[in-house]
Amino acid sequence: MKYLIICSMLLSSITSFAQPHFPVDDHERREKIEAIKVAFITEELDLTVAESQNFWPIYNELQKKEIELREAQRSTLKTLQSESSDQELEKAMYTIADGHIALEELRKSYIDDFISVLGAQKTAQLFKAEREFGRRIMERMRRSDRPKDEGPRKDGPREHSGRPMR
Repeated sequence: MKYLIICSMLLSSITSFAQPHFPVDDHERREKIEAIKVAFITEELDLTVAESQNFWPIYNELQKKEIELREAQRSTLKTLQSESSDQELEKAMYTIADGHIALEELRKSYIDDFISVLGAQKTAQLFKAEREFGRRIMERMRRSDRPKDEGPRKDGPREHSGRPMR
């Protein structure tokens, strides 16, 4: 009897280690996506060591400020409820629109910094790479959210251009 209990405990512990590890929290998932993004942008821009050393601190600073602005927009959205008054809804809509404008102005303010480090050609490539990365992430999320046994989507598969994301 003792032997049976020990064996069952041993087998259950082994099977628990065999389970795949998926990112559980948003923080871990966000870090993984950021690491993939860094590799993608570095490869797309073909950054030299010197360019990387100068570029990434500026880019990370911009990203941090963008996250702060987006969090402010999210908190405004969270405060809205269906029973909010028209005045509260109107004020919130303008606050969110102002947030969008602030994000674009922030990005615009960093263009000169990027051009001084990368040059105009690579700065333009940066904007294209960011857009392409976002597109690929969204497509990948759509594919992973869809149940596997439903077959192809109604709008059909989308063609990918360029290299596949890793």
